[in-house]
Amino acid sequence: MSEKVTLSPGEKLILLMLSDLIDQLKVKTDTDTKLIREAIYSGNLWGLEWEMSGVFHGPETSKAIVEETVNFLSMWEKLEQSYKSLSQADKDWLSTQAILSSAGVVFPGFDGNNESVYLNTANFLINDLDRFTHFKGRKDMNSHMPTLEAYRRMYAVFDPILMKVSNQDFSAAQIAQVLAVWRAPKV
Repeated sequence: MSEKVTLSPGEKLILLMLSDLIDQLKVKTDTDTKLIREAIYSGNLWGLEWEMSGVFHGPETSKAIVEETVNFLSMWEKLEQSYKSLSQADKDWLSTQAILSSAGVVFPGFDGNNESVYLNTANFLINDLDRFTHFKGRKDMNSHMPTLEAYRRMYAVFDPILMKVSNQDFSAAQIAQVLAVWRAPKV
């Protein structure tokens, strides 16, 4: 559990009144109004956090994480689309130059264990805000391995190239440049 759930007396009154209103109007909702009333009356507000973890999930995602997630999604979208437009000869050449999945250049996602805030942010951008629809419908955006440091290295190479090519696709050599820093440098 995160912090202790606390409600001011006014917030408790508002929740009770809204619960009564929902029940009286017989409005269909996923909110358990009986639980809310019981938690308030019995002094067991912690139960709301247990039962409604999506509401009491801790601090909001920072603007920096959102911006970084957007940068990484933009990068991978451009890389995937550029790869798709390459000739077969360029794809073959790239496969000898860079680490590729069996499907070619494909966004692996974020680590669900250690980078869950990035994974959640990406899923929200894609599925709820309908941004980066290029990734919509992908079954698993969980990379099952840490990716942030690699993405940061890649983005540092990607961004200057993007400034040069603007709205054009990346060449095979440019994609190779970005993918070359996927692995951590030898120390």
